[in-house]
Amino acid sequence: MKILFISWDSDQTNYMENLFFPIFSGLQKELDCQFFVLQFSWAETREVNRINALAQEFQITFQQQPVRRKPHPVLGSLLAKQLGQNVIKRMVAKHGITHLMPRSTMPAMMVNSIFKWAKKRNLKIVFDADGLPIQERVDYAGLKENSLQYHWLKKAETKLLKQADLVLVRSVLAKDVHLQNIGQAHKDKFFKVSNGRIKSRFKPDPALREQIRKELNVLPHAMLWLYSGSIGPQYLLSEMLQLFDSYHIHHPESKFLFLIRNPTFLAEAIPSRLKHAIILKSVSYEFLPAYYAAADIGVNLRKPAPSLVGIAPIKVSEYLLAGLPIISSRGIGDLDEMIGEESYCFMYPSGNNEELNHWLLGIKEISRENIRAQSIPSFALENSINEYKQALKSSNL
Repeated sequence: MKILFISWDSDQTNYMENLFFPIFSGLQKELDCQFFVLQFSWAETREVNRINALAQEFQITFQQQPVRRKPHPVLGSLLAKQLGQNVIKRMVAKHGITHLMPRSTMPAMMVNSIFKWAKKRNLKIVFDADGLPIQERVDYAGLKENSLQYHWLKKAETKLLKQADLVLVRSVLAKDVHLQNIGQAHKDKFFKVSNGRIKSRFKPDPALREQIRKELNVLPHAMLWLYSGSIGPQYLLSEMLQLFDSYHIHHPESKFLFLIRNPTFLAEAIPSRLKHAIILKSVSYEFLPAYYAAADIGVNLRKPAPSLVGIAPIKVSEYLLAGLPIISSRGIGDLDEMIGEESYCFMYPSGNNEELNHWLLGIKEISRENIRAQSIPSFALENSINEYKQALKSSNL
């Protein structure tokens, strides 16, 4: 089995090395398979070289295909899509590819365009329908459901959902959404896979905790809140700050640490009364676990929207493996069912600030090791590898 994974990414994406490379590497060790990665992106040469070096460490063949952003991003995307079809064909011929695995909409369009060509060569199609990206554009990026662009994107997604030999989703609810669109006759080719993390990296570490808290000037007994990841309109920044503010008023020694790529953007949005309590840092992936070890609680808020049911936030896996209690929005993927009733999880919105503050007082009694132990079966890398393995070994392939 030689699998070509095809992705379309921005210049700020880092999930390749910290999510897919470990999963693919694990599959290569446990299955008779080899992964090749074709990434369409507009990342700078230095970043591309860095990812390529990491791919070599994982024994994965990596190729980046540049996407032009000038004179206009749309023109660059259309050109990349057209050229991409030939790039895929060349990689199939060069490496003896047996399976195409497009991730999300633009790679799906490319595979749709060469579908007949692929089937004549007996290639299997594994559609990684990660999230609900078209609905997400409607929810957060202003895409109109009555627009030509929406119908163009939706038509391409639906076509590959129907034609693919296998479809991977990140939640049971995402599967339900897609089957409502294409019909229950396709249900047996859908498989849920998770975004598992390396459990040896994310774990409680008292020594690191003490070291990092000293670096951040956080008192030993003070509660350190943590948010890690992207910041945008869908991430409810103002609500996060309001929740923290309601706690901070009564616990002025508490701090809120944001681990984000662009601290300058966030600095402008912080109320002056909280600036002394907010810590903004940008750290590389390899140093994230140390800061997780220093924290007391992880925050995972998202603006309510239909597309939420399709996602599995990577940060949640990291928080839980690090043994952190979490505040999480309702309606995100399968999280309500998986952890919504656990004592270490406060589902937002729920009750009022008094309920939250009462819960926050109680989490000090919850063992971080117990949170981690409960979370490993569902949120660790080994689970993801097993889920992918079961999908790739299914009768559909």
